[in-house]
Amino acid sequence: MDWETPLDAWYTFLAVSLVSVAVAGVVLSLPSGPPPDANQAANTIEPVAGSTTETSATWTYDAETIAIDGTTVEMENEHGTTHASMAYGVVVPLNDSERLENITRGAAFEDEYEDELADGDTHAVETFLSEVRAQYETNSGTPLTASGELVVRQLSVDPERDRLAPLVETVDLETTISELSIGGIGYTGIGAVQASYDGVAGNGIELSLDGNYVGPDNTSISDADTDRVFSDGEGELEGDIESSHLSRPAAAPVDVTIAFDDGETCERTVGLNSEPTCTNLLPRSVGFDDDEPFVEYKEATESYHVTLVVV
Repeated sequence: MDWETPLDAWYTFLAVSLVSVAVAGVVLSLPSGPPPDANQAANTIEPVAGSTTETSATWTYDAETIAIDGTTVEMENEHGTTHASMAYGVVVPLNDSERLENITRGAAFEDEYEDELADGDTHAVETFLSEVRAQYETNSGTPLTASGELVVRQLSVDPERDRLAPLVETVDLETTISELSIGGIGYTGIGAVQASYDGVAGNGIELSLDGNYVGPDNTSISDADTDRVFSDGEGELEGDIESSHLSRPAAAPVDVTIAFDDGETCERTVGLNSEPTCTNLLPRSVGFDDDEPFVEYKEATESYHVTLVVV
């Protein structure tokens, strides 16, 4: 019996083994699952962003990261990377923004921005938009860790939803009593009017006085008007009434007019012991930047809208 193996048989065996290893390597290198569905992500977002009314949508997906940049979506997992484009709407991807994410998931704006709405010196809508702007600038085009659930919501933005409390200017008036004797007759009158201002830094007032000096001739008060700008927002202004001749005070009462910088005036009448107050309210408004790329004005609703996405 011939126990020797032909040489060509060994070559055949080696060749078959190498082919088997190669085939096995190809099989092992093939993906075992599908890449993420970026088209479905875009199809979930686009109808919400393009809606003429407030609406939302949710989609469950499988990905490791997702990046949204304007109207483009990129998704990646271990099986590959996919891209899709949206024909409509610029959206804002969110990351680590609790109350914006709560709003996207359905929370009311009034609940999430309750403190700002209650604070007359803070504009809630301006605060909301500044937070949206920060998220847009930070997260657009950045691969974010995927949660497995995409939530998108479009909501309207009404700058009039909140208003700033007006600034208040107050002027407290007080008189200085002065006595004078003319021809043996004693007179008691108003020698000066003090105006204490508390209001807005850089604003000023003008103090005007009208009346007559004490004495039998009823001479009108002159050269008693004065004005001042309060750089620190508070201070005193005095209208000196006593005449240059005999230092005569004014006979009570005296009419006082306070003119504020915004054109408003306040008229009061002061006596020997009266302390009236003038108050002026200065409305405040917040500028609304509708040029932001994520803010859209819709004719159908006649209001501004933004679309937020939690990935």
